[in-house]
Amino acid sequence: MESVFITGCSSGIGRAGAMVFARNGYRVFATVRNSGDAESLANWAAGQHAALHPVIMDVTESDQVARGVQEALAVAGRLDALVNNAGIAVPGTFERLPLSEWERVMQVNFFGPVRVTRAVLPQMRKQGSGRIIMVSSLSALVGLPGMAPYSASKAALELASESLRLEVDRFGIFVSVVEPGVVATAMPVKISGDLAATGDPPYAELLRHLHAQSVAGTGRGEDPMRVAELLLEIARAPKPAFRYPAGRQAHEVLKAVAALDAPGRDAFIRSVDSTEWWSEGLSKAVKSSK
Repeated sequence: MESVFITGCSSGIGRAGAMVFARNGYRVFATVRNSGDAESLANWAAGQHAALHPVIMDVTESDQVARGVQEALAVAGRLDALVNNAGIAVPGTFERLPLSEWERVMQVNFFGPVRVTRAVLPQMRKQGSGRIIMVSSLSALVGLPGMAPYSASKAALELASESLRLEVDRFGIFVSVVEPGVVATAMPVKISGDLAATGDPPYAELLRHLHAQSVAGTGRGEDPMRVAELLLEIARAPKPAFRYPAGRQAHEVLKAVAALDAPGRDAFIRSVDSTEWWSEGLSKAVKSSK
């Protein structure tokens, strides 16, 4: 039985991924941060007669990561795939969001996958095979206003993964990044709530607008099960590619951005959440300089 280690399985893509892999015959080690989520997953697995093992682990704690990976190896003896999915998004402006919040996002979204991957790599090298899948985001390629830390963390993860891919392919280990657009998970709801609570006087009008856009989009997006099925497809591929857009929106955005010059790209990004009005002064300055 092949085995997979998936982080961030309390909800969303991680939970969907744990279920999809388990239903397709994998032994799944699904990490969560609290006992309630672990119990929920265990109950689901018992009802499905699935080989799913909840692992209580925080990706920001190196000792917990080491213990979690060793717990999985003690049961399975090997790890055929790793899905680094755990992630958070903290909205706010570049200037005003506290540095501690920037650091928190980077610890989960970037250093978390680094910790888990480093813990798994010795076993994958030993067995001469493995699939490492990083759940990234379109935000790694398109930086939207109010989401700079999230975009920065995902962009850093993608470039680090590209370096890793070239370091470990000789050991039979393939590295891939998956880039979903908006997914119908709890994250947009959390972002909306955070935006509503943000008091940021120089940018208050922009943040109120972004909050309204977030509320309007709540409940929309790609089905996490569809993304989970893509994760399974990558894990099973003999020679998976490096980059995978996930969902119709991701494909459409990447196609649109690839065809744009720099001014067109700026206009496209502003149009995504209707913030052209915020940059009106800049637009006038650009026109007057021509």
